Amino acid sequence: MKFRFASCMCIALFCNSLFAAEDVTVAYQYSGNHNTDFSSIRVSLGVGEFSDGRSMENANQITDDYQAESPLAELVRDALVQGFVHGGAELVDDGADMQLTGRINSSELQIVDRSGVESLQLTIRTAVQLQGRGRTIWETTLFGRGVVPVSEGIVAAVHGAMDRMIRELVSDDYFLIELQ
Repeated sequence: MKFRFASCMCIALFCNSLFAAEDVTVAYQYSGNHNTDFSSIRVSLGVGEFSDGRSMENANQITDDYQAESPLAELVRDALVQGFVHGGAELVDDGADMQLTGRINSSELQIVDRSGVESLQLTIRTAVQLQGRGRTIWETTLFGRGVVPVSEGIVAAVHGAMDRMIRELVSDDYFLIELQ
């Protein structure tokens, strides 16, 4: 009986370690240079709520194996805010003519081979909508993909995914037309 109990405890501890997500601190700060000027847009712009449409119980999870210090939806929202501010946007909290909102659809991590280098490839898909005048004016799905050598770790992959998401949004001609 003691052997069964000890065996069950070992199995439970092993299984628990398999399902425990590693805590990481993303602490994302946009350091790119997208060269999009938002200082002279004709409308007031705000960044509203971002939600998480993934089927994960823990909103802080980046993927099954990693969880961040904050919900992933908040990290994505904050990254996009940083991208706008970098371009000179003066964002408003209340009463904006237009507001960008979003929902994370998925986040996937793969190990890929990049020219003989084992790399982490993180893809975050986020549906975003520009809303104004009581309707959705523009919408798309941003594909933030960060690919870094495994040795650089998941935080570098998250930063790469956020950088790409910002570049993809601020270089979308149709999005920019709506702000003119």
